[in-house]
Amino acid sequence: MNLVPKEDAKVGAEYGDVLQKDGPVEFLNGTGVVCQNNNDYDTHFHATMCDASGQVFGGHIVKGYTPTLTTVDLLIFEIKNIEMLRVYDEETDLTQFLPK
Repeated sequence: MNLVPKEDAKVGAEYGDVLQKDGPVEFLNGTGVVCQNNNDYDTHFHATMCDASGQVFGGHIVKGYTPTLTTVDLLIFEIKNIEMLRVYDEETDLTQFLPK
């Protein structure tokens, strides 16, 4: 799921349809945050991957659409004294990351 152009959206873009790749795929790199959204934990993660032919692609990792991966090396760092929030933003009409 990536941002795609949309003229009538407040920021000129919106999230497009979820695109699924047939596996297996290789995880190359990723970044994201674990934060709170409406008093629940939410993971917002972007990934870069490649398919068996070496074609590189990326975007949001969406719950329920897990590609076939062999392994993923992942480090999680805790940031103390900061609230990690995701909240709806009226100005952009999107849910945004809001550290406090």
